[in-house]
Amino acid sequence: MSVKQNLRAVSGGFTALVKTRLELLSLELTEEKDRLLSVLLFGAIGLLFLHLALTVVAVLVGLFFWGTEYRYIALAVLVLVYALVGLGCLLLMKKHLGLATTPFAATIDALRDDAQALRGRHVPAATGANKGAGDE
Repeated sequence: MSVKQNLRAVSGGFTALVKTRLELLSLELTEEKDRLLSVLLFGAIGLLFLHLALTVVAVLVGLFFWGTEYRYIALAVLVLVYALVGLGCLLLMKKHLGLATTPFAATIDALRDDAQALRGRHVPAATGANKGAGDE
């Protein structure tokens, strides 16, 4: 083989590698977008209905205690309970956001393996998580 043919083969292989990695990135981007949209949609609908339920409960408790001397205590207890539940939910949300997987993890792993292979280092056999559309 001549040098020109070798260069063509290397550039063709590199082009195929880049194309495969970009397809993987595109797929992961689409999955992440869909996941985020569904979480936001269900979260917004859930918050709307929880807000409506809490409003009705607050009105009912207020009406129930309105004729007694405990009406202000009852309303203060409601405020305290709602504040504690809200803070608890915010803390849980913060915890869950910290536990989320890294977006584009498969693309990052594939690019790391490619960089090691180009440097001439031995790349371990691909695991089940790294096999997919890019393994040809």
